[in-house]
Parts: sequence; structure tokens; C-alpha cells
Amino acid sequence: MGKSAFGSIDLWVALCVIYLADNVLVVSHTPCAGTALHVGAWIVLYMLLRCVPLARIPNKALAYLCAALGCLEAGLGLMQLTGFCPSEHHLYAMTGNFFNPAPFGAFLAVMLAVVIATYKQEGGKSLGWTAVALLIVLPAAWSRAALLACAVCMVVLYRAYVMKFWKVVIACSAVAMVALYFLKQGSADSRLLMFIVSFRIWMKHFWLGTGAGGYLHALGEGQAEYFAAHPASTFIPSVGVADMPFCEPMRLAVELGTVGLVLVAIVLVLTAWRLWRARHPLFYGLLALLVFSLFSYPFNIPVFVVILAVIVATAANMGDEKCVSAGKVRSFIGATALGVTVYALLLPRNEAKKEYERFSYMKYEAFIKDYYELLPKLNDNPKFLFNFGSLLRDAGKYNDSNAMLRQGTLLSADPMFHILMGRNYEDMQEYGTADSLYCHAFHMVPNRVYPLYRRMKLYETMRDSTKMLNMATRITDFKVKVESPATRDMKKEAEEMIITLTHNP
Repeated sequence: MGKSAFGSIDLWVALCVIYLADNVLVVSHTPCAGTALHVGAWIVLYMLLRCVPLARIPNKALAYLCAALGCLEAGLGLMQLTGFCPSEHHLYAMTGNFFNPAPFGAFLAVMLAVVIATYKQEGGKSLGWTAVALLIVLPAAWSRAALLACAVCMVVLYRAYVMKFWKVVIACSAVAMVALYFLKQGSADSRLLMFIVSFRIWMKHFWLGTGAGGYLHALGEGQAEYFAAHPASTFIPSVGVADMPFCEPMRLAVELGTVGLVLVAIVLVLTAWRLWRARHPLFYGLLALLVFSLFSYPFNIPVFVVILAVIVATAANMGDEKCVSAGKVRSFIGATALGVTVYALLLPRNEAKKEYERFSYMKYEAFIKDYYELLPKLNDNPKFLFNFGSLLRDAGKYNDSNAMLRQGTLLSADPMFHILMGRNYEDMQEYGTADSLYCHAFHMVPNRVYPLYRRMKLYETMRDSTKMLNMATRITDFKVKVESPATRDMKKEAEEMIITLTHNP
């Protein structure tokens, strides 16, 4: 077997996989088959890449590849910005091949880091001009995390110059950080809140975490607990419904605990150290990716998962003198067999998702049977569970509806799951349970007026005029995060109720 056919990085990657499997089986109470299969796909890719002599690829060839990919993505973004191509998101003019500008900016930052690192080491006019072009396009993505990732790479890359003018660099960095904060203050405050709540959850489940796949559920419950204890918090205006983790290390800490976080950190540190010693430009690509992951969710996006596999496999392959050996042939065969298995498991899930999307917007009871048939394959899809619960509610199957919605709460931080469950209990005349669910939904996202409106309507059903008046007054005084016709209608109804109750006690 070659020198590094099975080395230290491989060992720690294997330990990560073993721990994740144990966490899924023993700790997690969340349906997470999809997460496990996607990790399995990453392992297959990593094993296959380990059979390829990636470390022998010249740095300049790798840089030209990154330059080409970066230019193609930047070119698409500019075409979207100028109206020649449609954006992937109706709210943003420039997204490239991504759903929003943040990962678009991150991709440019990673490609740019590799290009500039190679240009500094080996020169090349075309690389220099490519770096300039990407530097011009990158700010147009309006991604603070991507800009910060790029800046950190530049500081490390040109650390000799930074040390000469460290006072100026520190002053400029402080000004830039303040400016970036106020550029999107609401978003920054929301992510700070998520970090605080996530840290509190991590401290409660320090060693093993809450279980794989359970981050959003833990976050929603943590926010409800936080705002119940801090009803006048300054974070209330900026809080929202998180559908993604905006800090990958904190997600790992919450789901897998300190044990999982340390195992993953060891793999990344070993990878970074080996790349740094070899003066390999992928070190800066990894650095940009990791800095971005502190403020976003790159490892939920396939292209960044592939990039990470390439970087880790390249570091693991360093020092391997034999391109092909008996051990590597066995590794290739094993990886191929595992890949076929993962694909065979993922294919039915993908087909089920496509089938569901064909009728997901049709609210007919006739589709209940179809939902039940797809449930085993989509039981970790929160959108599927919410729509299924809503359809069952419309059919009057309140207990079945609550069963689907309750499972959805294990996968989502959206308070609408709790509100719909509350409405089911209200229709079953279990008013106390309904009230507690509405209250819990409000604490999860306390800048939404709808949970208060549902409580007011509940008290109207209960004919409790005192609670009706108190809740109606609270609604009229409530400052909503986003004004809309629906919020105005709810406030108007509350005002009319106050008038009625005041004149006809």
C-alpha cells in the first residue's frame, strides 16, 4: 500500500463517520435519513478522490481551473445584473447558479483565494487579471461573510505587509466591521441571537449534543425559552424564522456536541496544516470556506460539499508516491460499491420528492392516500409534513394532522406548526392545550401578531370577555415587524372587538 493510502486524515474521517452513525442511532430523535445519506455521499466522493493523485496536479493548473470556474460564475452574475439572464431568486438581481447572493459570493471568494495565492507564488498575468475581475464582482454580491472570508485570506497571504502597517490595518478593519454591521443590522442581530441561543443549547447538551438533524428544532425551542424569559429583549425586532443554520460550527456543536465538534475540527486542522506546510493554494480556499461557514450554511449546498471533499482528499493524498496500488484498487472498488448503495437509497427519495412537488399545491382530500404512500421516504421533509398536516386538518382528521405536525416540529423552527396544532386542539375543544401552543408559537418569533390574534379568537370561542379585551388591546398596541394587509385586518378586528366589549360589557 502507498505511504498515505490510509493516513491520519483518513483515520479521523473514519472516526467522524462512526461517531455520526452512533449519534444518529442513539442520541438523535429526529428523522435524519436524508442527512445520513448525504454524509454517505460525501464519504463516497472522498474515498474516490483518495484513489486519484490530486496532490500531483500542478498548483498553476489548479489555479487556472478555479479562475475559469470563478469567471464563469461571475459572468453569469453580471448577465443577471444587467438583465440578460434571470436570477435564481425573485428578490435578488444577482445570484449566479445559487438560490441567493450569499453562496454566490462565497464561491467567488473561494475561487479568488486560490487564484491570488497561486499568483503570489508563481505569477501569471492571466491569473492577475482574473483576480482583479473577481475582486470587482465580489462586492456586488452584497455578502458580508464572503467579503470577510476574502479579507481574512488576504491578511494571511500578505501577512508580512500587514505586520509592517498593523496599526493602520487594525483601524481599517474596525471601521469596516462597524460598516458591515450597520449595512444589514437586522440580519446581523438575528444571527447574533441565533449564536447566543445555540450556545446556551450547546452548554445544556455539552458532550453528545441534541442529536443529528435536530438543530432547527433545538433553535426554535431555545428561542421560545429565551424570549419567555426576556420579553423586552432588544433582539425582538430582528428575530425571524430560521430555515438554515447560519453558523456551521455551532450547528455541529448543538447537534453532535463537543465530541463531534472536536472530531471534525481535528480533520480540518490536519488538512489545513498539511496544506500550509506544502504552501498549497488550496489552504486559502479552505480558509475562505471556513470563515464563510462561521456566518452561513455552505455545507448544506452541494458544490461546497464537493469543494471540501476535494480539499481534504488533496491534503490526505500528499506524500503518496504510488498512483495505483493493490490497496487503492481495493479502496476504489469499496468506494464504488458504497456509492452504488447510497445512490440506490437516495434515488427513491428523490423520486418521491419530485412526485410530491407535482401535487403539493393541490389541497384536495383525494391526495391523502398519496401523502401516506410518500411518508416513509419524506418523513424528514418539513414542508411535506406541514402540507400533509394541513390537508388532514381540512379533512377533519385532527389527531392525524397533529401527528404529522408534531413530527414537523422536530425538523423546523417555524411556529406555524404549533399554530396549526393549536387550531386542531381548538376545534377539538381542548382550549387549554390550544392556548399553550399559541403562546409557545408567539415566544418562538415574538414579532408576529398572528399567534396573539389566534389567542384572541380562542378567547372569543370560550366567551371569556376579560381575556378577549386584554388580548385585543395587546394586538392594537403591537408593533409588527412587517406591515401587511393581513396584519392591518387583524388590528382592525381587534379594535372593533375593543369597541364592542367596551360598549357592551
